[in-house]
Amino acid sequence: MFNKKMQYVIKSVPTDDKQALEDLLNQMSDEGWDLYTLHEIETENSIDFNCIFMREKQEEDSTDLDDIVNVTSFKYRMEKMLAAPTSPYESCKEIQLKISNQKERIKKIKSQLESDSLSGDDKNRLNNQMSDELKLLDSLKQSLVNEISPDTMYSSIKEEKFTVNLSEEILDLISMDSSDNLLSQTVKVRQNLTDRLGYVIPHIHFHNSDDLNQNEFSIKIHDIEVFRGIVIPSYRAYYKNELKGYKPEDGEIVVTDELTGRKMVWIPEEKVKDFWVRGLSAVEYIGKAIEEISIREVSDIMDYNDVNKFVEIVMENNSFLVDNIIPDFITASDLKYLLTCLIRERVSVKNIIYLFEKINDYANEPTKEDLLDKVRLALSKLIIKDLEQDGELKVVEFSDETYETVDGFFNQEEDESVIRIDANDVQKIADKLVKISKSKKLDRIILSVPMEIRHMVFVILSEFVPNITVLACEELVTDSNIKFIAKV
Repeated sequence: MFNKKMQYVIKSVPTDDKQALEDLLNQMSDEGWDLYTLHEIETENSIDFNCIFMREKQEEDSTDLDDIVNVTSFKYRMEKMLAAPTSPYESCKEIQLKISNQKERIKKIKSQLESDSLSGDDKNRLNNQMSDELKLLDSLKQSLVNEISPDTMYSSIKEEKFTVNLSEEILDLISMDSSDNLLSQTVKVRQNLTDRLGYVIPHIHFHNSDDLNQNEFSIKIHDIEVFRGIVIPSYRAYYKNELKGYKPEDGEIVVTDELTGRKMVWIPEEKVKDFWVRGLSAVEYIGKAIEEISIREVSDIMDYNDVNKFVEIVMENNSFLVDNIIPDFITASDLKYLLTCLIRERVSVKNIIYLFEKINDYANEPTKEDLLDKVRLALSKLIIKDLEQDGELKVVEFSDETYETVDGFFNQEEDESVIRIDANDVQKIADKLVKISKSKKLDRIILSVPMEIRHMVFVILSEFVPNITVLACEELVTDSNIKFIAKV
């Protein structure tokens, strides 16, 4: 229905003029228009009916209806116009105005009924009209009672955990008419994360946003924006280092990829049919952003309901593991911390029963950080296997000077660990790692450090180097092909 072959026209009549509404509907029907929707709007002086009509596009070039709209994304724009959010205050004021207008209508009918010149038929007609208007008044009063009730406020206490906002220019990416759309891509991302990490991301809500620039999209977690990027429909995105010797031409767009910090060029699809690399479509790039943000923000996305689902899986298979450690040895918050830390560093928790067995083995560790270290050691072979490329693991390590600098961040004061980070020192280390990544043509930096500082080094450096993995020296299993390629 919503395509280039449809035309739409908007007409208005006062809500208190039923004859005008009837005449309009008959007139438009005679001219071949169907009623698309009818709703009330408030003007400065009255409340009117806004009637939107539609019909198939006529062949003639000109028309005397100059408010016809022909747009491919009419559905989204019209829904946006009709579903504009109304605050309880605005709704209350609107109902009060309707009640006031309704009382005026009833007052007019009463004055007409008091006339001595009315015929019997006129009196019956007015009495019936009075009955209808009084029923409508009662309905409006009940609506006002409902609106001013504090109970209605509870329905607004909710949030969408994971949302993707789209500018109007890229709304068609969620169209069901396209085989390559964001809805199916979301399913693909969720399946990929489940298979690879055992991590099931929640339902994703898509919204149109006026706050975005042309072709922009943003990702929000708990209504806080955590990522914003740009995509170009009918273009494909390539990292510049993938296109050796290629020079961008007019009409092609070069941007910095906010996910990796690498330069990216968007090229029209018709130009890339014979390219040796496939690149990313607009839908695929947004899917990639969803996947990366899902991992990066896992501690805010995963909640206790998600943790409980892992516990239920273990309970079904080996209830002893759960009964033995929860809550006597670890709490639900400790378990959430452990799961999110592993997923954040791309360590799979899919084999959740084995993971619980290891937790059970080390449940007496004094802190949750110690427990995380021991669990990672137990999973070290799996971690290394996932990181190896062509049977080899290329590793960067700290120089003695850098290790002393980083070790100086960690001080022991009165039996408490205090971390004092020098941002300049961290930036220098990060810059050196990025330089090594470029010179060695690495998609991901793998850094090896002592176990006691591993997790904190990851937390600090991941803010500066997006694609970094930090391993403990103790996790480098001896039967793996480890190759130390540089010191930083």
